[in-house]
Amino acid sequence: MERINLFRYKKPILKLSSFLTLMFALLLPVLAMRFTLEFYKRSMIDSIYSSHGGIIEKYRIARSVPLPSFLSTLDAINSQLVQTSKRLQTQIDYLESHIKTFNERMEPLGSILRNLQTNDRNWVVLREFVYTDSVKIVLYELYDPSTTKTSDQLEKVLINLGYKVTKSSEHDAPMAFLGKRISSVSMEGRR
Repeated sequence: MERINLFRYKKPILKLSSFLTLMFALLLPVLAMRFTLEFYKRSMIDSIYSSHGGIIEKYRIARSVPLPSFLSTLDAINSQLVQTSKRLQTQIDYLESHIKTFNERMEPLGSILRNLQTNDRNWVVLREFVYTDSVKIVLYELYDPSTTKTSDQLEKVLINLGYKVTKSSEHDAPMAFLGKRISSVSMEGRR
């Protein structure tokens, strides 16, 4: 048989073992949270040490440093690195713009030189080549009369690049051998 207490106004009494069990149950989450946070803090410090070993070694940061001063040191180092990266990015931007303007300025020169290089039928000797804001070319050419002269091709290239070209042929005479002609041409292009 079971014992049933039918007395309605009986005061419940808390035993010492019940009190200690409840106290342990209440303190257990607090202690677990404290140990978890301590473990998380240690693991974060260890991961910072492993990933930023060079910086920590350079500035001689010890692991015994309290976390707030450690974080402030890392913030100072980070701000220095950000400033350095901004300065380097400014220099990179300047160099990129310089290279871009240099390439844009040298593009006509490249077109002229490519045209001279690809024309292998005619023999061309440059007597004078000046490339600044304007272009001045003086050349001797030994060419086949049935083909287009290199000087005419260069004139077209300069016109396509936006230059106003003035061309003068100083000498154009037939060669007795090889069935070719020799000419001396000077041209100047201005924008």
